[in-house]
Amino acid sequence: MEQLRRLVQELALAGYQIDRSAYDYLKTMDEPEASTFAKNVLLSIGDKASTSHILSRQELLEISTHPLLEPPQVQASVARTIPAKQISARLEVLRDSSKEIGTGGTIDDFSHYFRDRFQKLSRAFRERPDSRDATSLAVALAQEQNKKVKFIAMVMEKRERQRKLFVQLDDLEDTATVLVSPEERAAYETAQKIPLDQVICVGGVRAKGDLFVAKEVLLPDIPDHKPHLAEEDVWAILLSDLHVGSKKFLSRELSRVFDWLNLKIGDPNQRAIAERTKYLVICGDIVDGIGIYPRQEHELAIVDLYQQYQEAAKYVGRIPDYIETVVIPGNHDPVRQALPQPPIPKNFGEPLYESRELVSLGNPAEVAFHGVRFLLHHGRSLDDVISSAPNVDFTQPEKAMRLQLQCRHLASEYGNRSSISPEKVDHLVIERVPDVFQSGHIHVVKYENYRGTQIINSGAWQAQTDYQKRVGLVPTPGILTALNLHTLQVRLINFIEPDSGKPQELAQQIPAY
Repeated sequence: MEQLRRLVQELALAGYQIDRSAYDYLKTMDEPEASTFAKNVLLSIGDKASTSHILSRQELLEISTHPLLEPPQVQASVARTIPAKQISARLEVLRDSSKEIGTGGTIDDFSHYFRDRFQKLSRAFRERPDSRDATSLAVALAQEQNKKVKFIAMVMEKRERQRKLFVQLDDLEDTATVLVSPEERAAYETAQKIPLDQVICVGGVRAKGDLFVAKEVLLPDIPDHKPHLAEEDVWAILLSDLHVGSKKFLSRELSRVFDWLNLKIGDPNQRAIAERTKYLVICGDIVDGIGIYPRQEHELAIVDLYQQYQEAAKYVGRIPDYIETVVIPGNHDPVRQALPQPPIPKNFGEPLYESRELVSLGNPAEVAFHGVRFLLHHGRSLDDVISSAPNVDFTQPEKAMRLQLQCRHLASEYGNRSSISPEKVDHLVIERVPDVFQSGHIHVVKYENYRGTQIINSGAWQAQTDYQKRVGLVPTPGILTALNLHTLQVRLINFIEPDSGKPQELAQQIPAY
């Protein structure tokens, strides 16, 4: 505790030391209480000429009641009962794929990987009433010309010719080509945004050879659903992309977040959220890393990776100990780049793990807070979605995340910017429908509700870098996302310090359930 260290130093300068009983007593105090107590002791000690030069717990108590010092009003309000301390944590790890990863990269591994993807997404189609009757390509190819067909297959290639799309498909046994015309508007718009290696369902008409004419093109998609909700008023704080170690790291703003969580700043409504915050997630890129992008070394304030984590630990260590904290890695953290990623290793992240108790998982991961199911994914593959899907750009990460839910996959296309490890099973398929889907990476705060799932891109704590300027990315840093687990209401709080010095709450856009 910083206040304890400072008190011991100031007592030493005044010619006093404390024994073990006094030291143990001071350690039991929280920071606001210790601050008031320290001021009382230091003000009173000059009045106690007969005091021993080695102070015990009892002597500290006797000299700490100075008549001139009353606890400030803000400290008095902080000392009241904090609801989150009284609430029992209910954190459940539903899936941590990092415990199952390991591949030799053989041809068989690739075969197992894509077969598993095909089978999992085929099952998702079987659960939909409009695709439950879909067949295999072999059955569709056996039909007579002009017969209606419906089948499930994987996209291998897309070509556009005279505004018509030709989609090359295969399944576990056969291949075929599907013609999608702009006249079938819904099918055409869906086909335009489908990534390669995505499993789809096609309804249409049998043509000549291996050709089909599409009338509808379906993605696995998530169903409309009523989300799980916490039974009590409890909040989760969703962070990502701290980028500690960067010259553009927003140190002051992130410090204000932890001042707020410790109830030192904020208006009554904001403090009410902090008092009921039981969970906190850091969704990757805790540090800026080294060698992640060209000329990054010119944008680093800390060039040693271990020291970046030492600095990050100073912030993470300030999270109140009653708040359950979950961390996953991102592409700037020192783990393999291929998805799925293992947790942040202890040889680099040791300072982080020593700063407080953490639940450290791989990327992606699934957890439940008070029964509310979260899908956590750092979001590197959003680059691929945004670059390939029409009418989606870096200002709209929520649209890219919506497409991932529609595809029921976090990184469909193999061999694009996002590296994917050919595991024996595809850990990137979204099998369980989440109540909350959180990503970061894009550095733009956005959220929307899609079919009962709250989509949240939790922004960043790094100002625009020169690299981001070169690629045209304009971030929205310093904005915190708070989520009420009882209602799934989203509240955004801007910690970029305004003239008033108070955190600024942004307008709410999505109603509670």
